[in-house]
Amino acid sequence: MINKIKKWFEGPRPAAPIALSEEVAVAALLTEVMLADGEASGPEQRRMEQLLARLFGQSQREVHDWLEQGRAQQQEAVSLYEFTSRLKTLPIGQREAILHALWLIAFTDGRLDPLEEAVIRQVADLLYIPHSRFIQLKHKAERQGG
Repeated sequence: MINKIKKWFEGPRPAAPIALSEEVAVAALLTEVMLADGEASGPEQRRMEQLLARLFGQSQREVHDWLEQGRAQQQEAVSLYEFTSRLKTLPIGQREAILHALWLIAFTDGRLDPLEEAVIRQVADLLYIPHSRFIQLKHKAERQGG
């Protein structure tokens, strides 16, 4: 019996987690907000591509790859912390730009679902964005019409 326990402890180790790039982490968060209301519309998907391209200044091909990886990561994730932990050391301006992008995705379909807002609120907390900026960025995105 002791030998069986030793073998169990000596068994294969789980693979080390894949290093998550900032771009893929943001793509996963955008996907999380988009799917929070249970719908993934074409306009929301196109908006995600535009926002990622604008945030990181890359080509459509790069953006498409990030979105694919982000969706895969989002499906496997246990919590938002897996993504925000990679982003919380960014300068505050970049973190706020990411939060603004999340608000824009939430408003893309013309309405804000409470579940979308809950996800964005959690991300804001995990990225150490003050509540006053959370509200300001929400209103800015709402004025822009998503």
